[in-house]
Amino acid sequence: MTQFVGLLVETDNGDVGSIQSSFGTSGKFRVNFPGGVDINEGDPLYLRFKRYANDPKKAIHQDGTLPPARSGTIIDPPLKKKKNKNSQHGSQQTATRRKDDAKQKISFGDILNLKGEILENGKHTIAIVSGLFSMEDDISKHKGRSVLTVSTKEEGTVHGSFGKMGKCKVFFNEGISADIGSKVKMLGPY
Repeated sequence: MTQFVGLLVETDNGDVGSIQSSFGTSGKFRVNFPGGVDINEGDPLYLRFKRYANDPKKAIHQDGTLPPARSGTIIDPPLKKKKNKNSQHGSQQTATRRKDDAKQKISFGDILNLKGEILENGKHTIAIVSGLFSMEDDISKHKGRSVLTVSTKEEGTVHGSFGKMGKCKVFFNEGISADIGSKVKMLGPY
């Protein structure tokens, strides 16, 4: 990052700023626009430079200068509302809303594999299912939740995660006769 400090960057509108320093560890950096700038987060910045083919130093060359600083034209972003630390009413309300959202969400998945012991009736007790959860979901919070096979109407419960990518184990007390590739549906809340 140090090789870029002091170089000029430009916005789509032609505003010019100078790279001041790195910011964090993920490749971010600070840019100072002395003439002011009207951009939003995510807008592109352009680093325009020249490198000469036969230059032994392989230096970065830039044409252009910074505009003069404008005084008294600072535009502050809108202030964020402070949370009331003494009241827990808002956090309880948010938690309730999240539970309600989870109750309303109906998710479907596919049976990838059948595992576990084989019962006397010839059925497996565990199905490996994908699609019910995303990779970010904590499947252990859904342990015990009911799952229904769409084709055979057999009911099982989420037993835990299986590997990565949101796959889970579903336990069927009386076994599962649905084929690999069959659809399953997550039933309502616990």
